[in-house]
Amino acid sequence: MKKYDLLIIGGGPGGYVAAIKGAQLGLNVGLVERDKVGGACLHKGCIPTKALIQSTHVYELCKKSKEYGIITEGVHVDFREFHKRKRSIVSKLFGGVKHLLKKNGVDLLNGTGQISSPGKIMVKENDTIKEEISSKNIIISTGSSPMVFKGMPHDKKSVLTSDDILELEEIPSSLVIIGGGPIGVEFAYIFNALGSKVTVVEVMDEILPTNDKDIGKTLRKSLSEKGIKFLTQTELNNIEVKKDTVETTVKKHDGNGDGNTETLQSEKVLLAMGRKPETEGLGLETLNLEYNGRFINADENMQTNQSGIYAIGDVTGPPLLAHLASAQGLLVAHHIAGADYPPINCNTIPKVTYTNPQVASVGMTQEEAELAGHDVKIGGFPFMANAKTRIIGEGEEGFIKVITDASSGEILGVHLIGHEVGELIGGMSLAMNLEATNLEVSANIFPHPTISEVFAEAFHMIEGKAIHI
Repeated sequence: MKKYDLLIIGGGPGGYVAAIKGAQLGLNVGLVERDKVGGACLHKGCIPTKALIQSTHVYELCKKSKEYGIITEGVHVDFREFHKRKRSIVSKLFGGVKHLLKKNGVDLLNGTGQISSPGKIMVKENDTIKEEISSKNIIISTGSSPMVFKGMPHDKKSVLTSDDILELEEIPSSLVIIGGGPIGVEFAYIFNALGSKVTVVEVMDEILPTNDKDIGKTLRKSLSEKGIKFLTQTELNNIEVKKDTVETTVKKHDGNGDGNTETLQSEKVLLAMGRKPETEGLGLETLNLEYNGRFINADENMQTNQSGIYAIGDVTGPPLLAHLASAQGLLVAHHIAGADYPPINCNTIPKVTYTNPQVASVGMTQEEAELAGHDVKIGGFPFMANAKTRIIGEGEEGFIKVITDASSGEILGVHLIGHEVGELIGGMSLAMNLEATNLEVSANIFPHPTISEVFAEAFHMIEGKAIHI
């Protein structure tokens, strides 16, 4: 029987990062993966989606190249080449992950991991036990999959999840998307830009409902101007697949429990209503773990209520983010190895939605800060007053909004919408982790001309004294 210091079930961005770091810290590490290391993020989520988004963005730029003094003719989309480039990127990154695991001495075990008892794991293939192994510590890192509610006609041809639509070979003439969160609006952006008639149905009163409302409102306005139709405060009633179309019946809320019912006709429907943790078949029922709904409860060190058993990533609940899973994996590896490592600050986890314009945020929304009892001061700055934004020629409708505590100057939240703002938000996450104040950020020297200058301007606005407006 193989024996490990650390055995990880699931090789996604949480699992493989924990495996590599654990091995670097001197632990004997095994990693069980039933499919391909890299997980849903690399093969079915973050990476392939963003590859399609980048190709879409280049197409948009080509169509308006005359604004930059470049004349192009006959610009059109070859969707097969979109997918070819996507697959090439995924393949190279996949090869890189496998190389890193081998380089660091991680024992990769192909199969499905099932915990038979604390410290004992069976590796299975097609219900056949390949081997049984033991480990002092176990990390459950099996990720999540798209949510499909019972009774929905999910045929993977006309009614799709985010997994399915990534393999769609033809651009649909029309697409109804159920869910206005990050996944829904990213695919809405892609297919609208490529020529589909897109409608997004969102049950809440605004898209990106966990973001600051001002940001969601601005993104909805920007994407609406590009041709996307949004039905907010609208719930799904029924989906029926016909011979040549899909009929989606929705109901608009009017605030009194009543509302108008509408039937939408489309070639395809995308179900983007969230994700569920992948915990079936792991043998967890024998461990008496504590749960929060479907998600596994874990403490500040990501340890479950069972000693030596940890859970990281999507199985532990929102926010379901690849970079959070990686951070949790690093934390657990250090904890098991007895090495110092700072705790995860849940208020400084950045989020990005990769539409055009992009949305990025960290910390509290204005509503959350006020509900928490803070006396808030708000600063903001429009991107149209930023020189680099003008040079790039994109994102002029965007802005930055910063939320601070009036008495201490503590940064409570930062929210941006604009061109490539996802590249900026990590700096604000770092500033908040280092407990920088609004004065310290406004006094920092940002290079000119860059979009990053909006940080200084927004924090100057806390005192009502921005320079360029």
